[in-house]
Amino acid sequence: MYFSFKRDDWEWLEAGQDDDLKSLLSNQTKMKTKWFKTLENSELDVIGNTTAIKGEEALWGRITYDQNVHEKNENRTFAFFLNVQTLLTSELDRTLFPSEAMEELEGKMEQADNAVQAFIILLNTILHKFLEQLDKFECGMRDLIWELKNNNSSEVLERIAESKHELIVWNNLIIPLVEIQMTVSETFEEEHTETAEYKRLCTRLERIRMLIYEYRREVEALTDMESLVSNHRGNEIMKTLTVITTIFTPAAVFGAIWGMNFKSIPEFEWAHGYAFSLAVIISSTLGLYIYLKKKGWMGEILKTGSKNRMIR
Repeated sequence: MYFSFKRDDWEWLEAGQDDDLKSLLSNQTKMKTKWFKTLENSELDVIGNTTAIKGEEALWGRITYDQNVHEKNENRTFAFFLNVQTLLTSELDRTLFPSEAMEELEGKMEQADNAVQAFIILLNTILHKFLEQLDKFECGMRDLIWELKNNNSSEVLERIAESKHELIVWNNLIIPLVEIQMTVSETFEEEHTETAEYKRLCTRLERIRMLIYEYRREVEALTDMESLVSNHRGNEIMKTLTVITTIFTPAAVFGAIWGMNFKSIPEFEWAHGYAFSLAVIISSTLGLYIYLKKKGWMGEILKTGSKNRMIR
């Protein structure tokens, strides 16, 4: 046995790798087979319950309680079996919880009246860990918001995309916990769920989902802003290239004409032909520039953006 916590009316058993789970559930013959099937689905967040017999309601499943948001395979899951008298967990590494969360867990376990309340306390500890990690995400979001203003480069766009992916991962982790919270309420009598810890569980889940929703809106706003800046830059580049091409069209045309290899080109014999050609090219180019300027087609391509501007 890796860990055990026993009270007068209930107990929490944490199974080690060498423990015989069947013997630990010897008094739950009807439900243990289903739970063992759950254990086989080691990569899935699955939940099962039974309310067939009054007083023998049970809940079992496997959930993810630790996940690296950047690496798919770097995660930790644990399996659980729960009824009013027994909470059995397997593969749960309590050392992964923050010290503050562990103090909360150990202190409140002493106050639990049954295994259902103990399980709810355990879920609150998991959410405590999630909230700490979301706080770190919030700090990164704040830096990203100002980084977009000061240096709206492709690297910032990559960080925005990573933040969006991270929020999707967090939402994927929370959905099974919301389902478990609802299944606890569905499976057990109201006396087990009308407690301060159950209300705290519901509030924490609502709080986390609110944070994820609001952060997602921030990321979407950053994405829209980055798209605005990128589109503006693209338009300015295309406009600049178009104007430059247009302005130098007379030089290209006259250069092509006078660069021909025909024997009879009158201008070749002119004493001041070179000066004449330069004058024609410069005057036509300048005239075209003035025409575009009056039409307002030059835009702001000749202006240098201020460092304090977001679009420059």
